[in-house]
Amino acid sequence: MFGDEEDIGFVICASCGARIKANRERCLRCEAPLVAWRKPELLPSWLQRLGGGTMVFGLVAVVSLAVIVAMFIDSRSQTPDDTSRLASRPRGTQSTDQDVASQSVPSGIEPVDFLDIRRGTADFSGDLASLREKYEDALKKSPDDPELLNNLGLTLEHLNQIDAALVRFERATQVNPRNWTYHFNLAHAISLRHGLDRAVAEYQIAADLMPTNYATHYNLGMTLRRKGDELSAIPVFQKGIEIAPTVAPFRLALALSFEALGRNAEAQQEFQAYVDMVPGAPNAGSVRSHLQSLSARSGS
Repeated sequence: MFGDEEDIGFVICASCGARIKANRERCLRCEAPLVAWRKPELLPSWLQRLGGGTMVFGLVAVVSLAVIVAMFIDSRSQTPDDTSRLASRPRGTQSTDQDVASQSVPSGIEPVDFLDIRRGTADFSGDLASLREKYEDALKKSPDDPELLNNLGLTLEHLNQIDAALVRFERATQVNPRNWTYHFNLAHAISLRHGLDRAVAEYQIAADLMPTNYATHYNLGMTLRRKGDELSAIPVFQKGIEIAPTVAPFRLALALSFEALGRNAEAQQEFQAYVDMVPGAPNAGSVRSHLQSLSARSGS
């Protein structure tokens, strides 16, 4: 009536604990109703004796988890992470609050990022933490002394506390807005931490306050390049060359801006001017090799 008895399965009587075949409605020992009665199991008896139901559900769970993991790995392999996107982004595209160069500069010929002539009256040869405390104590008595603010800003920058340095430089420019030094130092600190647009604006103010300072023009031009604005950087570099024709980094930076815009003939002239000015520079050999490659491409 119920098929092979080996496949019926068993239940435990809730009244007396007897083990009774699952097809019975009453316990054979105490005649109590088998409240746990159920239909015959679909699993073979050998699998039931091994805890078949639990095993099957466990296997299903493991297989399901494996499928989910495989799908996740596959999706990750198809979608590059943020680091991959940043590495593959053309260096001429602008990124918010990111330091991006204007083009892929050939290895070994990168120009210096900026000319460092930040000025102050502080002596940074000693203990910087003590020097910071000294200026902080002095500012408690004279909180709006622009020179104290500037020196504390430089000290904090040397301690790599850029955000704190920015606060002091900004206050110094507010107290004395016509001082070139404070705007120059502020522009440099901004370029280390914040959007390049702000750095360009501060360098431009510094250039207006001291139009003959070549370092200001160089740093302004390099900041524009890092934004990807080669077209605006070119006249800034050219102005710097007029002011300081013997400062070789201008030539290299200008050459790279020309090349980025496809103005290869002008780029070659500037590359050649650079190696003529500093033939023994560490990167002079790399610049010569690149110049030869650029000339070959232009000729073909």
